[in-house]
Formats: sequence, structure tokens, C-alpha cells
Amino acid sequence: MFVLLLMTATANAADKSSIFALQECLDIALKQSPVIKAAGLDMEASRESLRSSKGALLPRFDLNAAYMKENQAIPYIPAESVTIPPKFSDEVYSWNAYLRIPVYEGGRLTSLVAFAELEKNIQSARIAFTEQELVANIMNTFNKLLQLEELKKANIKSVEAMERQRGNTELLVKAGRAANVELLRIDVQLAGERQNLIKTGEAINRARNLLALFMGIDAHEINEISGSLGIRAGIKEQDVGAFIKSRPDIVILAERVKQAGKKVDIAGARRYPSVGLVGNYGNKAGAGTEDRKEVWEAGIVASINIFDGEITASDIRREQALQKKAQEELRLAQLKAGTEIENALSSFREAQQRMEVAQKALDQSGEALRVEGLKYETGAGTITDVLLAQSSMSFAHANYYQALYDNNAAIVEYQRATGTIEVKR
Repeated sequence: MFVLLLMTATANAADKSSIFALQECLDIALKQSPVIKAAGLDMEASRESLRSSKGALLPRFDLNAAYMKENQAIPYIPAESVTIPPKFSDEVYSWNAYLRIPVYEGGRLTSLVAFAELEKNIQSARIAFTEQELVANIMNTFNKLLQLEELKKANIKSVEAMERQRGNTELLVKAGRAANVELLRIDVQLAGERQNLIKTGEAINRARNLLALFMGIDAHEINEISGSLGIRAGIKEQDVGAFIKSRPDIVILAERVKQAGKKVDIAGARRYPSVGLVGNYGNKAGAGTEDRKEVWEAGIVASINIFDGEITASDIRREQALQKKAQEELRLAQLKAGTEIENALSSFREAQQRMEVAQKALDQSGEALRVEGLKYETGAGTITDVLLAQSSMSFAHANYYQALYDNNAAIVEYQRATGTIEVKR
């Protein structure tokens, strides 16, 4: 009765929500997950930064207009000669067009462009890294749900078996062939099996909520999943050096090292002259826009820093230190990547061994329960033996599905560690 009520409640809940296969979960996540959208916006921002840095290489043209009211008349047009005096007014109207063409900046502008291009590469690798992490998380969570669903089925069978055993024992007690204490022992074991079923059900709810979070949807939008937790193809051990270099997170750090080098160049460019061609054309007028005068100028502007209190030198040394830090962070990440790959291989080998043991234990526990049940029915065994056999079978089911999940998780972890998770869109 307990199992029937639980299954009815689950079925009613499933009618109100969608049923998802693994690929459907991945498709939705790659479109709706906030982390994917955020990574895409970072990529868009990096593209605009690159356009901005390239724009600094082009001529700068500004158009300005102004009106100034003074507390006294000022010379808005200077004297042109001894016989042509200046023009005075307490109102000044002016406009001008200003043009500046950069000629030489010590490599600063080109370094800024290179820096922005590296940032664009970093954001591209970050999208790939985010997608692979998301796919790995969804696959593991989906497989965890499949594991728990199989465990739930095993729990239901255990509860049903214990309920049947209780019914049989109750008949034996009434017939005087069994003591009432045996019925009490079964009730205790049955309560434990029902608790295991409830515990598994709640674990399913938590895993489902986590899956919905990764997918970027509300938890109530998904209730059931479709699929089976099978044994995936094994791992082929090979040289992982190339995999480490191509891992998106390693690519990001490698580009960060290059960026740090560009920052050193940008800081060092301040030691060199800044040269530009400038031109300015406009008009000035006094009150009532009378006595309008055309003004223009053109030439070359150059500046070079002579002394800045060691600011530039300190900035260069700071960027050089940060460059060395980026190199060490890259080296550490490469070492960690190698360790992650080896650990994934180790976990896979361990999971395979545990699967073989768990399968044998599961087969043995099923046969032991059948034998102990027959012995008890014929009076050759005790209820304690039956309960122990039932408990061993429940434990064997849990171990087997955990080993199966660990096997799949180790494969996913190996693919994540080597950067080979396939992202299908």
C-alpha cells in the first residue's frame, strides 16, 4: 500500500511536467544557461574593445562649439598689427574642427590592439571551457538521476518483498508456527526499507533541482528523465601532453601570459616620444555674432617625458612581475591538469574493478535471499537469516548502481580533464 501511494504521487507529478532525455537537457542548457549567456556577453564586450583599440590608430576628428558670457569685455580676436586693434566683447561665440593623426606612440597603440586581440581569444576559449564544464556537470547530474531512479526501483522491490514476507509471517504467527517477535523484527526491517525509499526519493528531488539549475530553467519545469545508466565505452590511455595544451583553461592562461607581455610593452612605450599631426579650423565672433574672424592652425605636436618620479619605471617593473606570476600560474595549471588526468584514469580503473565485484555481490545476494526465503517457509531457517539476506541485497543494489555511476563519472572526468568533451549544438 505504501509503495502504491508513493508511485501514484510520483505519476501525478510527472503528468504536470516535461520528460527530458540527456541531449534535450544539453540543448536547453547551451541556449538558456545564465553562465553560457554571460560568457557570450563577455565575448561581445571583447570584440568591442578590439574595435575601440583599432580605432585609436585612426585619425581623431572633433567638432566643437561654444558660447561664453564674461563679466567684462575680453579680446576674443587679438591685435593683428599696430593699426588693427583687438576685438573686445563680453559675449564670445566660437566653433572649430580639430583633427589629430597619430604618427608615433612608441608602439603603445599597436600593443593595445594586440592586447585586445588576445582578450578576444581568451573569451573564445572561456566560452569553450564554460560549455565543457556545463556539459560535464549536466551529464554527471543526469547520470546521478538515472542511478537514483534504478536504486528507487530496487528499494520498491525490497519494500514489496518485505510486505509479502510480513504477510506470510503473519499467517505463520496466526497458525502458531512462528513467534510474534519475528513479526516485530520484520516490521523494523520494513520500516528501514521504507525509509530508504523515502531517502532515495528526496535525493532524486535534489538531483532534479540541480539539473534544472544547470539547464537554466525553473525546477518545476522538469520532473522525469528518460534514459538508462549503461556501461559506456572505456578510456584509451594515450599521450596527454597535446590534450593539456589544448584544454580551454590552459589556453586561457597561455594567452594571459602573452597579455602580460603586452602590458610590459604598453608601460615601456611611455618612455618614447608621442608624435602627432594636428589641425584646427574655426570661427570666433563677439556679441551679436559681429566681427566674425576665421582662425586656423596646423602642425606637428610632440611630447616626451623627461622625469616622472620613477612612475614609468615602477609600472614597468610591476608589469614584469605580473608577467612572471602569469607564467607560474600557467605552469601550475599544466601540472594540475596532468594530475587530474591521472586521477581520472585511476578512478576509472577503480570503478571498473568495483563494478565487477558489485555485479557478483548482487547476483550472490539475490540467490542467497531466494534460498533463505525457501528455508524459512519450510521451517529450516529463521526470520533473522531472511532479514539479513534482504539487507544484503539492498546493500548490493546500492553498491552496484554507485559503481555504475562512478564508472560513467570517471569517463566524463577524463574527457573534462583532457578537454575532449564534445559539445553538440
